[in-house]
This record gives sequence, structure tokens and C-alpha cells, in this order.
Amino acid sequence: MIDRYLRRAVFALIAVVGLALFAISSFVTLVTELEDLGKGTYGLLQILRYVGLSAPETVYQIFPIIALLGTLMGLGALASSHELTAIRAAGVSIGRIAWGVAKAGVVVGALAFAVGEFLLPMTVPAADQGRAEARYGDMASNSASGVWLRDGQRFVHIAQLGSASEIEGLELFEIDDEGRLQSTTRAATGRYSGDGWTFEDIQRTQFGPGGTRVQREASASLANELSERFAPDVLRLFVLEADALSARGLWRYVEYLNANSLDSERHALAFWRKVSVPVTVLVMMLVAVPFVIGSNRQAGAGQRLFVGVMVGVGFYMVNEVTASTGLLYGLSPALSAFLPTAAVALIVALRLRTMR
Repeated sequence: MIDRYLRRAVFALIAVVGLALFAISSFVTLVTELEDLGKGTYGLLQILRYVGLSAPETVYQIFPIIALLGTLMGLGALASSHELTAIRAAGVSIGRIAWGVAKAGVVVGALAFAVGEFLLPMTVPAADQGRAEARYGDMASNSASGVWLRDGQRFVHIAQLGSASEIEGLELFEIDDEGRLQSTTRAATGRYSGDGWTFEDIQRTQFGPGGTRVQREASASLANELSERFAPDVLRLFVLEADALSARGLWRYVEYLNANSLDSERHALAFWRKVSVPVTVLVMMLVAVPFVIGSNRQAGAGQRLFVGVMVGVGFYMVNEVTASTGLLYGLSPALSAFLPTAAVALIVALRLRTMR
């Protein structure tokens, strides 16, 4: 019964803090984007669409801070009304209260993971693509060098991605074990179906001791030349930023990079940071317990909010610095992602153990 009571208090304030920060981040983004009003077809409706789609990413990035502030305010409200005192007078230990908060943290952490795993992979690409197309038109889908991919001894260059299943300007280079170019294949357009890739306006060039042979085809299936690594659901991974990928997508991308002896540390770090989010949220909620029940139990809501903001911002900065310096000094991506959370968890555990 007490666990349910604690959960209701914590969930209610986490929701209030989350909505408040969501509104603030949306307002800041709106003001920033209004500076580009009128560029291309980037009108007010397009700006509002971008703000609505990009705000969840901002909230996700500060989810641990939201959880900390909401828990501080929720438990603080119970402390101000002396309900925590009554709970402890009934024989409930501080450790048992922390356990009730931890169970609430599992739910909030699962929610944070779900946002990063299912919501952001839809909203982030839609926001960026809609904004770019409105501001720059067709130029938004082109880049200076296109997309370069590798699959063993094949190197693939895609000039333009209309979508994950439609591409333009394919170039396929195949080399031998000694690094000599064996053949090139160029195609104007390509479309993926269940049977594989089908390309149109194809030119194949083969290099050998007897000379060069060129072959042209109007249409052909290149399913045998492009492995399943480049199916649409995989190809989509190569053109999205790490923040826009789910943990599952990041792991598949890391496997691809490792299989082709490419640098995977940056995306491995992004994967482990996504995995660490639920644990971080849980730990940050537990941070609130000694602050409220300990020496600050008589503090007002304003003081608790200030302390929570300072702790949350400090943790966020340490987390970002650790991630960057971890890659710089060759630390394991998993260690870089979990080290700040593990340090805070140890401090909280020691603090709770010494409290009476």
C-alpha cells in the first residue's frame, strides 16, 4: 500500500515536470526556428510540425533530470505534509522507502527506453527531413559525396537515397584479395522488392589480363551482388544519425562495422548509452531519497528544486564528458556509458546505508 502511495506521488510530479520541460523546450525551439521563417517553403505550419516532432528528442535527452526533479518534488511534498514522518513512525525503514521508489523507477526507466526505442526513430528523421525539404527543396536529399558502404570486398556508392527501398546513382566496385579492381557496375536507379534489388540502365565493366569488357543492360536483378546487409531495413541505418536509431538498429550497425573492420566505437557508445538510460533514470530517482529524508527534509520546494537542478545538470555534464574522453583514451564503450551512473549509484548506496 505504501509502495502504491509513493508511486502515485512520484509519477504525478514526474509528469508535471516532464510537461513543463516539454513546453519550455518546444518554446525555445519555436523561437529559434522562427528566424528561418520564409526560407523556401518553410512556413509557420512547417515550423510547428518540426517543433512537435523534435521536442520528444530533447525530453528524452534530459529524462534522468526529469525523473530526479519529479521524485524530489513528489517526496518533498510528502515530507512537507509530514506523511514521510508518519510512514517511518509506522516502522518503515529508509531502505524500504528507497525500494518503493526503485520499483517506481523501473516503470519510469522502461518508459524512457520505450521513447528512445520506438518513438524517436520515427520522429527524429521525420522532423529533420521535413525541415530540410521545406527549406532547401530537392537539394535536401543530396549530399556532396553520397553514401559509401562496404560489404567485404565490395564497395558501394549511392548518390541519392529517395527512400530506403529506392536509390539513384549506384556504383559498385569489386576488388580482389590483392586490392586490384576487378569490376565496376553502375546503375541509374534501383528499387527493392521481396526478391532483392532490381536496377535499370546498367553498365558493367570488367577488368582482366585480356583487356576491359563493357556490358550494358536495360534492367537486371543484382540480388546476388548485393548481400542481405543492404536490405531496406539495414540500408536505413547508414543514413540516420545515431540518436535516431533504436538500440536494435545500433547493434546491427555495430555488427556491420565490425564485420568490415570499420571503426564502430562511436556507434557502440551510442548503443550502450541507450541501454544505460533505464538504469540512469532509476539511479537518479534514488538520489532524491537521501536529499529529502536526510538533512534537507525541512527544506522548502524551491530549495529542493534548486538542488535537483544542480545535481541533474552536473550529472549530465559529467556523463557527456566521460563519453567523449572515454573514446579519446580508449575506454570500453560500455564502461564509458555506465561509469557515471555506477559512481552515483555507489554514492547513493553508501549514503542510504549510513542513514538512520
